[in-house]
Amino acid sequence: MTTTQARAAARVSYQLETLWDYDYEPTHAELETLYETAKKNQWNGSTAIDWGRAVGRDGPVLNVQVAFAGTEFFGRLTPEEQKEVEVRVSAWRLSQFLHGEQGALVVCGQLVNSIPELDAKLYASTQVVDEGRHVEVFERYVKKLHHIYPVDPLLKAVLDEILATNLWELKLLGMQMIVEGLAIAAFNLMRRQTGDATLGDLLDYVLQDEGRHVNFGYFALRRSIPEMEPARREYLEDFTFKVCDLMYARDERTGFQSIKDVWRELGWDGDAIWRDTVAHSPTTKAFNSFLFHDNLMPRLQRLGLISSRVEPRYREIGLLG
Repeated sequence: MTTTQARAAARVSYQLETLWDYDYEPTHAELETLYETAKKNQWNGSTAIDWGRAVGRDGPVLNVQVAFAGTEFFGRLTPEEQKEVEVRVSAWRLSQFLHGEQGALVVCGQLVNSIPELDAKLYASTQVVDEGRHVEVFERYVKKLHHIYPVDPLLKAVLDEILATNLWELKLLGMQMIVEGLAIAAFNLMRRQTGDATLGDLLDYVLQDEGRHVNFGYFALRRSIPEMEPARREYLEDFTFKVCDLMYARDERTGFQSIKDVWRELGWDGDAIWRDTVAHSPTTKAFNSFLFHDNLMPRLQRLGLISSRVEPRYREIGLLG
């Protein structure tokens, strides 16, 4: 790929309406509280984390025995191969976190322009700072560990659609509820599976920000959705189902499949390991349960975004009982 082609592949075109709010009247009491909390809880990625520690000094970056328990392939690996899996899979996971954080940085910059009420703009401005800090620390850690892997095609497609839309509600829903919900599930899972003190500290700091980010989307959408015109609401419902369907890893068609590139780097059958992991890994099932069943689906239901029109689709793929 030429430099020109690479630049074109990274470019997303969009038209974005910029809305001012000259009333200066509070509209969201919850967002006022979130804004105050965000101001109090700022941290400096350069000084809050001890970057002088060697990666993996205090324990494995990823406890691969836990992460791949139940799979058929993992028991056949030598200790040296297991160490390679630890480093490369961790770098791949953290690279996707990094790309997602950059997407969040750009989307939140858009939200400062496009969201209509001032208290929402003020909160969104704090999230721009948060996301810039998250990009900084994930980039620093991944480069210290191994190298940055390319963005997963599914993640890029979702981020591109969120960036390209001119609907601020879809930006809020896609980034604050779905992508940030995905991040919280993935960060929590990796936090439980790492023994590395530097990564543990990094994830603890990032997670304290992520909870606010999801609440921002929920509070703002809870106010706007009941007044939304039907066609716009159905558009949000369809987008949400499409993304959930693709992210809910359960077969050859779904999930973040660029992990196969890691297996192929090692000279192994990426497709076979993918099938093995999806079918047998308790970690994959725990991630799906935490993201969808415990967090995302209940919030979507409370927001009224799982109507009788789309509910059968969720039941068909197993996200509703």
